Amino acid sequence: MASIGEVVHKYIVGGLQLRCPSCEQGAMFDGFTMREKCPMCGVRFERRSGESVGGVMINLVVVELLFVVGFFTVDAITDIPPMYQLPFWLPFSILFPILFYRSSRGLWVTMTYLNGDLSKDPDETPPEVE
Repeated sequence: MASIGEVVHKYIVGGLQLRCPSCEQGAMFDGFTMREKCPMCGVRFERRSGESVGGVMINLVVVELLFVVGFFTVDAITDIPPMYQLPFWLPFSILFPILFYRSSRGLWVTMTYLNGDLSKDPDETPPEVE
């Protein structure tokens, strides 16, 4: 039997790699847009409108932590004045959330799956794989 750490690691890595947490094969995204269902097993990634807010919160927390910890770490170990750090940290705080968006949504879908809230529609069969 796998330990809790192994299971959580497996799902977190899967979420960051944007794979379906149910079958671990289907892609969650088509470009920058999240798919409605897994192309392999048919699991619906979002059941209701607004379920993506959890992914936005993950994104917000990660960006704020990286910004604050990074800023104060650079300030503590170097002599770079805060005004000279801003040309790096301001673009970072704008670009990183955009680049991390898909990963944060993937992590949220994985957390939804681990809570047991991710499922197939009862009247549907999985899509045929060619």
